[in-house]
Amino acid sequence: MYLEDLPAAARAIRGGLTSSRALVEAALRKHDEVEPVVHAFAWLGRERALRLADEADVAVRPGDRLGLLHGVPVGVKDIFDTAGIPTEYGSRLFAGRVPPTSAASVLALEEAGAIVIGKTVTAELAYYHPGPTRNPHDPTRTPGGSSMGSAAAVAAGVIPAATGSQTNGSIIRPAAFCGVVGAKPTFGRIPRDGVMPFAPSLDTLGGFARTVEGAALLCAAMAGEPLERWWSGPSEAPPRLAAVWTKDWDTADEAMRVRFQEVVDALASAGRGIEWPVLPAGLDDAVPVLATLQLYEGARHIGPAVLERPELVDPVTRGLVERGLAIPDAEHAAALRARDRLVAAFAEWAAPFDAVLTLPASGEAPGPETTGDPIFCTRWTLVGAPAVTIPDGRGPHGLPLGLQLVGAQGDDRRLFAAAAWAEAVLGPG
Repeated sequence: MYLEDLPAAARAIRGGLTSSRALVEAALRKHDEVEPVVHAFAWLGRERALRLADEADVAVRPGDRLGLLHGVPVGVKDIFDTAGIPTEYGSRLFAGRVPPTSAASVLALEEAGAIVIGKTVTAELAYYHPGPTRNPHDPTRTPGGSSMGSAAAVAAGVIPAATGSQTNGSIIRPAAFCGVVGAKPTFGRIPRDGVMPFAPSLDTLGGFARTVEGAALLCAAMAGEPLERWWSGPSEAPPRLAAVWTKDWDTADEAMRVRFQEVVDALASAGRGIEWPVLPAGLDDAVPVLATLQLYEGARHIGPAVLERPELVDPVTRGLVERGLAIPDAEHAAALRARDRLVAAFAEWAAPFDAVLTLPASGEAPGPETTGDPIFCTRWTLVGAPAVTIPDGRGPHGLPLGLQLVGAQGDDRRLFAAAAWAEAVLGPG
C-alpha cells in the first residue's frame, strides 16, 4: 500500500506505522519481481538504500523534526547528478560517469529525508531514441519518454515517486501512457543545477507519483520548499475550468477524443461548467518555435560529445544534432523573441482559470520503437506553463489514457488544487 502512495508512506514512517527499512525492502522485492520485464532502472543501490533506511529509522523519535519524505525510497532520472552514483545520461558516450556532487534537486530530496534507491532509465541523452524500459501495463508497449524509467517504476509499484524532466513532453506523456500522475511545474520553479542541460530555454524538472497530492509533495521536496507553497488540498469549491482543442486534435485517436469529451462533460456536471476560450493569437501555430529552440540548443549542448564519437549514438540522434547545428543564430534569436511574446500572451489568457483541460497524448501507448508524439504537450512547455496529467480511464486495448490540466505560469499551487478536485470527481484511472 505505502509504495503506491507517497503521502501515506511519509505519514506512516513519521507515525511509526511502518519503518523506512520495511519500505525499502518492499521496494527491492517489487523491483526484483518486475525489473526483468519492465527494465525501469539504470542502476540500483541495494545495500546503500538499506543502510540509509536503517539510519533514517534511528532518527524517528518523539519530538524529532523530520523532512517531508523522511525514509521514503524514490527514483531519480539518470540525467540528475548523484554524488558517487553512476549518472550516464542513457548514453554509451557517458558510460562510467560518476559525478562528485549531486544536483540541487537531489540534494533537496535527500535533505527532505528521501532515499535514492536507484537511477531510472532515460531515453538516450533525454532525446528521442528509446531506452530499454517497457510499459508495466503491456510490455509490448512504450512507457513514453524521455522520463521512461521513472514513469514505469512508479506505475509498476516499485517506488512511490520518481523525478523527471521535460523539454517537450517527457513527463506529461509517459505519465499518461503509464496511468500515473505526472507534474511539470512552472519553468524554472525547481532548480536545474546539476541536471544535464539540453535546451535551457525549455528544460523543466518535475516528476511522477500515484496521486496529485503525491506529485505536489515530490515537487515541494525537490524545490526545497515548504509543502504549503505547493499544496492546499483539493479545491473546496469547484474550480473554474476551461478546455481547448488544439489544431492537432484530429491526429489523436478516436477513443482519446471520445474519452476527453466524456471527461469534460463529467467535470462540467460536477462543477460549474466548462469554458471553451479561443487560444491566444499565435499559440496554436507555435510548434515550430519549440522545434527550433530544442534542435538549436540541444545540438549545442549534446552535439560536441555526439560529434566526437558518433558511432556510439543512435543515427536518429546524430541526424537531429546535425539539423540543430545547421540552424542559424538569427533563427534561434527570433524563436526566443516569439516565445517571449507567447509567454506574456498565455499568462494573461490563462490567469482567470484554475486549469485548462487538454489532451496529454494522442492515445494509448504505442510500440517500443518510439516514445510517442509529444505534440499535445509542446505549446504548454514552450510558454513555461505548469501542467499535471491524471489518469482518466482506459483505451480500447485496456491501456491507460490521461487528462492534462494546464495552469498559468507561477500558479502551481492553484493548479494542483484543481487537478486534485478533478481526480476526486473522476475516481481511480
